[in-house]
Amino acid sequence: MAMVKGIHWKVNGRTRYQVDGLRNAPKMKTYLESALGRLPEIVHVSASEVTGNVLVTYNSYNSHHGVGRLIEGLVETYPPQSSPGKAPEQAPDSDFAPDHDRLGIPIRTHAGLPLPADMLSRPWHQNDAEAVLAFTGTALHTGLTNAEAAERLRNFGLNHLPETPPRSVWGILFGQLNSLPVYLLGAAAGISVLTGGLLDAAIIMGVVATNAVIGYLTESRAERTIQSLKKLVHPVAEVIRDGQAVPLPAREVTLGDLLVLKPGMFVSADCRIVLQDRLSTDESMLTGESMPVYKQSVLLTAGAIPLADRTNMAFMGTLVTGGSGIAVVVATGRDTEIGRLQALLEGAEAPATPMERQLGRLGDQLVLMCLGVCGVVFLIGLLRGHGLVQMARTAISLAASAVPEGLPAAATINLALGIGRMRQHHVLVRSLQAVETLGAVQTICLDKTGTVTRNRMAVQALYVGGKCVTVRDQGLYGPRGRIPVARRPDLQRLMAICALCNETKINGPDTDGELIMHGSSTEKALLHMVQSAGMDLSAFLAAHTLVEIRHRAESRLFMSTTHRTENGRRLLCVKGSPPEVLALCDRLLVGGKTLPLDDATRLTIQMENERMAGSALRVLGFAYKETANGPPSENGLTWTGLAGMADPVRPHVRELIGLFHRAGVETVLITGDQSDTAYAVAQELNLSRERPMEIMDATALDALAPEMLQALATKVHVFARVSPAHKLKIVQALQAAGRTVAMTGDGINDGPALKAADIGIAMGREGTDVARDIADIVLQEDQLEFLAQALAEGRTIHSNIRKSVRFFLSTNISEVMLMFTAMGLGIGFPLNVMQLLWINLISDIFPGLALAMETPEADVMQRPPRDSRGPLFDRRDFAVMTRESAVITGGALAAFGYGALRHGAGVYAGTMAFQSLTIAQLLHALVCRSEHRTIGSRAPLPPNPYLTVAIGGSLALQALTMVFGPLRRFLGLTPPGLMDLAVLAATTVLPLVVNETLKPSKEADS
Repeated sequence: MAMVKGIHWKVNGRTRYQVDGLRNAPKMKTYLESALGRLPEIVHVSASEVTGNVLVTYNSYNSHHGVGRLIEGLVETYPPQSSPGKAPEQAPDSDFAPDHDRLGIPIRTHAGLPLPADMLSRPWHQNDAEAVLAFTGTALHTGLTNAEAAERLRNFGLNHLPETPPRSVWGILFGQLNSLPVYLLGAAAGISVLTGGLLDAAIIMGVVATNAVIGYLTESRAERTIQSLKKLVHPVAEVIRDGQAVPLPAREVTLGDLLVLKPGMFVSADCRIVLQDRLSTDESMLTGESMPVYKQSVLLTAGAIPLADRTNMAFMGTLVTGGSGIAVVVATGRDTEIGRLQALLEGAEAPATPMERQLGRLGDQLVLMCLGVCGVVFLIGLLRGHGLVQMARTAISLAASAVPEGLPAAATINLALGIGRMRQHHVLVRSLQAVETLGAVQTICLDKTGTVTRNRMAVQALYVGGKCVTVRDQGLYGPRGRIPVARRPDLQRLMAICALCNETKINGPDTDGELIMHGSSTEKALLHMVQSAGMDLSAFLAAHTLVEIRHRAESRLFMSTTHRTENGRRLLCVKGSPPEVLALCDRLLVGGKTLPLDDATRLTIQMENERMAGSALRVLGFAYKETANGPPSENGLTWTGLAGMADPVRPHVRELIGLFHRAGVETVLITGDQSDTAYAVAQELNLSRERPMEIMDATALDALAPEMLQALATKVHVFARVSPAHKLKIVQALQAAGRTVAMTGDGINDGPALKAADIGIAMGREGTDVARDIADIVLQEDQLEFLAQALAEGRTIHSNIRKSVRFFLSTNISEVMLMFTAMGLGIGFPLNVMQLLWINLISDIFPGLALAMETPEADVMQRPPRDSRGPLFDRRDFAVMTRESAVITGGALAAFGYGALRHGAGVYAGTMAFQSLTIAQLLHALVCRSEHRTIGSRAPLPPNPYLTVAIGGSLALQALTMVFGPLRRFLGLTPPGLMDLAVLAATTVLPLVVNETLKPSKEADS
């Protein structure tokens, strides 16, 4: 390989190189000057066959390393191949001069020839840079012409991903009406209109309209808030066109463009790295890897290479964190890795929520019951000799009364109130059912990077002067508490090296007083630690002028910087791989003293390095050397210490995991990181609850049969090295095993799993637009601890909906039982049609809605999650409701019998049945407040003022039917006497006492 060495690059954009073979070679001098001089980024070149040096002045987007590799490529192709009509000294057309016959790829000229058909499906990481440039027809230093770029944009389309459209107004509104209970209510209203029950129809449709308006307003507000979180990010790219580096909108980048990559830029398309100088990118949003990925242009020859290991590729949407580079675009828009993820999203379907499934089953049961009531009552009435029209209207009214008008409103208001409470804690809920679904979750899949952790490196431990130091809470701590850095010269020296041997750019404080830093996450972590130690970074850096910087290389796993101090001395600072840095040292700094570095101390340092690395920390070693004048050499250094860093877990996440476990919710960690890193985080979170930790490397998932994965998914605590497709498989496997699954995430790579999960939870502040668009719940402030509150809200909402539905069904069934029993016994109709409508108006709305506002019970987070696959009510629940209805019906029949015996069958007896049934139904709301705890239990239920007002107001309205003449006559009632009132009191209070007494205890129920 040609030897080209940069010997002077202090002036930005101007470097002198020493080139092997150039001395006494005038033809090579001419060749290099000609070939380099024709490149647009080279401003001036002067080669000398006397000294063997080449002086090059170049544009700012190149580095001296990149230009050095250009010269190496030219020297390796010297002398150029002769061809007819060309002189041997003539520079080749291709700067790399690849052997195209060997590559098997015809070079594409700039004559407008079409690109190959398999352009978008080639494994570009397995093609060398020369082949990719030849395949795309792109010249390394001139890029595409504007005409070529325009033609390709016409052929391949703009470089953008189709945005997920927000939910439309009509879509949100239709979602409120598209349910079987609403359809049943609509049918009941239509039948009421046909049979003359206009008031009943108006009441029913009023409830439906109120339900739709509340749901629409709640969901549309959440949708607007989530849409407002969208940011217009990475809209600009820098490409080389016609030999010039020009900025342009990212959507205009096309296949074959040369992208210029600089720190802080978002990569605008998938591209193959051609040239790089210490280039690194943050791919966490795509792969889940928390560490920056260092890029190189070398060919990768392995067969199946995971996305995270394709180090010669840069992907759309990732962030350049350090260095610089040039890359050729090989995929745009939907053909990028992100575009493929969107295709995966389109194939993933969001499942129906547990409440939707349960209400659907209940709706089916109500349909069958309504049809049965209509048919049986109609036939019995005809057999008893009643008229056809009268029986039709009575049967239809009974069927309508069996449908709980207040059910949709109770569910909607309950969910809307839950969403409102969550919004107060900056938790945005996209749909009404989402909070309730979270209450049914049995397994939470936790994305690690950016969700469980901050996706920001932080120093966590130091080893200085033979002592361990913990870094936390903006300070340094030893075994005896906080360490004052000013009293530890060795710590002061380590902080100085961390600040000086660092390429992070500091642009000044932001509005919160925090310094704005641009650089790699590792180097920014070091500066944050220095800040926490109390150092004035700006003043310290100004006092130590940078003289020279030598970067890390493949054969040199450390970097060094040389500085001029205020007293004119030279200070060399070194950081890098601990073994390599330690090998350069012969002394050790302990406290304020410099001691010889013996073999025993070296072994202790090496063991500490291995211990920190075993804890999944990224470990760096630090050393220094100070001289009076002249550049210090990189040997004979003084060892200073070790620093271990990692992506820290967010505060309170461990406590949150413990709370989930006590609530019976399993937790699974899913990450793109290596198994060791994932294991350390899982141990810190106590995911396995002190049991052996089960970890699976997700690269093995592809070989597993679906049945095997389904069995393993419920036993594994951590999935490492996962891809987006793996995340989707894991979620679907857990669902196939019967689990209700929640998925948390913040990146584009989480999108398919977020959509397929029963409930997707995204980060709002640092999450991507794709994750927020798909998620059901968005944590606006990225605070995971609010998940526990959301889970409790969900469980409470489900419990309250059960209470409301239990009240609706048990009271409505009592009406059917009363009419059916009286008709079967041949004693006539206790209630007329208008009385049935009144009962539905009084008891089917207000008390049921008040039950939906019950406060959470104290043990809501100590219960196991419910089986979301089961119905809202099982056979035992229906048996309890039937028994409660029978008790209420028995009281009404007793009142009816009393009236008939005293005054004969007719209006008086019907009045007694009507008043007894209605009041008993209202009091039954007290029974429905809890399935186990009674009114007189030792641990009383928390007060529900809404229920007090609802029952009191409804009883007041019911009293009007006794004293207000026009209303009494409209309903066909007579005023009761004192004895009648005593009977009514007995027949209404006794069912309350009996049903409270027959409640199953919690122990018996379990």
